[in-house]
Amino acid sequence: MQTTAEIVIDVQSIPPYERHPLIFQAVQRLNAGQSFTLVNDHDPRPLHMQLQMHFGDGFDWEYLERGPEEWRVRISKPAGAADATSHSVRIERGGAVAIAPAGSEPGPTPEGALVVEVTDCPPGTTRDEVLDLMQGVVPPPGMYRLAFERLLARRGGSCCGGMCG
Repeated sequence: MQTTAEIVIDVQSIPPYERHPLIFQAVQRLNAGQSFTLVNDHDPRPLHMQLQMHFGDGFDWEYLERGPEEWRVRISKPAGAADATSHSVRIERGGAVAIAPAGSEPGPTPEGALVVEVTDCPPGTTRDEVLDLMQGVVPPPGMYRLAFERLLARRGGSCCGGMCG
């Protein structure tokens, strides 16, 4: 019998500002029953709290090693946990935002509006929550998909409004 090795995400050599977006994406992409091991150079407890706020009971956290030089955490998605979703938002020329009509493709519209897909929304995220986060957002030219986590970073005071890498 052959077993598949668990994915290991070692963030020790990754710049700190890139770590959380990478980890959030990895958690969002987990299917029920899947996991990965996070390797870090410090206790990632603040990340654990952010993931709890974002995913609630939609993930599990298990310390495998607790320093002092290296921390290892198994992050998994429990069987039966709901998947992340996406919502399409239409940004009008004047800045008003609304949920885009079903079937709208991301990008500019003939009327001069812009349809943006907000991806990787945690399970249970409502359309109203997405619209609230999109207030005042002006995506960079050519960017028609925004990760939900970037919008949260913008709300949290990110230097670039959550739009940089």
